[in-house]
Amino acid sequence: MEATGCRLAMTGHRTLVIVSVYLPSPQPLHRRDLRALLALGDAVILFGDFNCKNPRWGCPVLDYNGNKLDELQDRLEFEIIAPSTATYYPHNVTYRPSTIDIALTKESL
Repeated sequence: MEATGCRLAMTGHRTLVIVSVYLPSPQPLHRRDLRALLALGDAVILFGDFNCKNPRWGCPVLDYNGNKLDELQDRLEFEIIAPSTATYYPHNVTYRPSTIDIALTKESL
């Protein structure tokens, strides 16, 4: 997983971390990567191309990474936010559009 982010520390407020994420297509999603990124601040937003397909966020199919992310949501206590329309439109018309660009949010209490 590739990630680039910034930390916003404001006096009198909690620390917010915003991270842009890219998970190359055949690479598996690892729990340790998500856990490390979600632990970077009091409130964390991860967004980008996760290459995780799951009907829960608008994909026509379920793949390994999509299933893994769905399972990790409860364990790592984050929310998945997805747009209402597809974010990837394949050049090959035999493939269907999918939503692989999503956001994960977590706020520590």
